[in-house]
Amino acid sequence: MTMKKSNRLMAQTLWLFALTLLLTLWLPGTGNTADTLYVSDTTLEANLRSGTSQDNRIIGMLRPGTKVTLTSEQDGWAKVTLEDGRTGWILRRYLSERPPWRETAERLQKENEQLRTKLNTVRTDYQRMMQKSTELQKQMDSQQSELLSAQSDYEELKKSSTNYLNLKMAYENLQNEARQTKAKLDELEKGYGKLKTSRALRWFLSGAGVLILGWIIGSSMARVKRRRSSDYYKL
Repeated sequence: MTMKKSNRLMAQTLWLFALTLLLTLWLPGTGNTADTLYVSDTTLEANLRSGTSQDNRIIGMLRPGTKVTLTSEQDGWAKVTLEDGRTGWILRRYLSERPPWRETAERLQKENEQLRTKLNTVRTDYQRMMQKSTELQKQMDSQQSELLSAQSDYEELKKSSTNYLNLKMAYENLQNEARQTKAKLDELEKGYGKLKTSRALRWFLSGAGVLILGWIIGSSMARVKRRRSSDYYKL
């Protein structure tokens, strides 16, 4: 977009220059009155005299391009008034309705130099804008890269956050299961303790019963032996 604007400005400048040159060459009298003339460039200097003769006193020396106002004409002479108010006679052949070519060329050269200066300024501004555009493009690319990196980091953080929440939920579930398992284990330990106590008591009672039964049997056997002995002696 910047390049298109610069090219359009350059084209407009060249078009205005060409139009100015055309109007200057082909329409030199535009804007001047019919009585306004110029000292021609066919002479180095033109004498302004007090009368219509070479013998009349010279009032001034007019350089090519001097602007005068025509008052009257007589025998090849023209009565003119200068811009400073002086009045005199000059040979009509030294007057022209257009500015002299040399003056026009000098003016066009100055205008051309001004246009060249403007063109150089435009080119400098264009190069500066292109450089700035390049820098902005690099900056935009860098920002785009940073944005992509930030989006990637955000996605990783989002994923990590989701994983963290999942891990947290799994940990809490494991804690709940561990508490439930511990409670069941405590109940089992209590039951095992009761069972162990009951089993020991049964073993103790069983052992005591065996001992008592053995004692009873032994006592009975002893009484039977004593009784038999006593009966033997009686015989």
